[in-house]
Amino acid sequence: MASPEPTDAPAAPPGVPSDLSQRPTSVSHLRRYVSLRGPNTRMWITAAYFSAALTVGFLVVVGSMLWHVLRQEATVGSVSLWAFAGLVMLFLGPGSNVFMLRGLPQRITRQGISADSDGVTVLQERKWWFPGEGTFISWAEIRRVREVHIGGRRLTYFIEFVLDTHRTDPELPSWAETAESLGLEAVDAPTQFYVQVPGDLKEQILRMVERTAPLPSVVERMPPLR
Repeated sequence: MASPEPTDAPAAPPGVPSDLSQRPTSVSHLRRYVSLRGPNTRMWITAAYFSAALTVGFLVVVGSMLWHVLRQEATVGSVSLWAFAGLVMLFLGPGSNVFMLRGLPQRITRQGISADSDGVTVLQERKWWFPGEGTFISWAEIRRVREVHIGGRRLTYFIEFVLDTHRTDPELPSWAETAESLGLEAVDAPTQFYVQVPGDLKEQILRMVERTAPLPSVVERMPPLR
């Protein structure tokens, strides 16, 4: 008796960003990924450690002040000095923690652009209380992928996506830029958005799309800088 044929795993529904932290459940192949997590990640981690150290310092200052007051070993001048130091530490420690804890997961999570036989995913992964953001774009939707640079002496690089399908703002990542926000010319297309990338990774992303797309001609390059 012949064994039943294995069934393929169900493909992810279109329009839903894939979770790059998990193994793919679709039959996509040629899966490639370029990370866009830059040097600012280390800065945010360092700032988080510094903020935590200041919080510990604040607790030590307040605890020491209360200890001396309860033991009646403190003068008015010393209490004023302790209180001033405590206020400064409160602002630099617990106060900065509110800002750090809110933005840290989004800054240090895995983020980047992936491409496979199904299409392109622009994604910031879930991390802690950051729910994650991103969008999946099938190859049939993509009209053009292009590198764009703006600025004078100091250039900023973007990857432009022009789609033949309509995407609303909530369907795009909050960090995606528009032509209007960058002062660039808008094209006659249902959707056009930009993702900022480091200068040393722009060509790597374009080559990844070129080697994965059914039609490499979707990739366009700007004239080289002189």
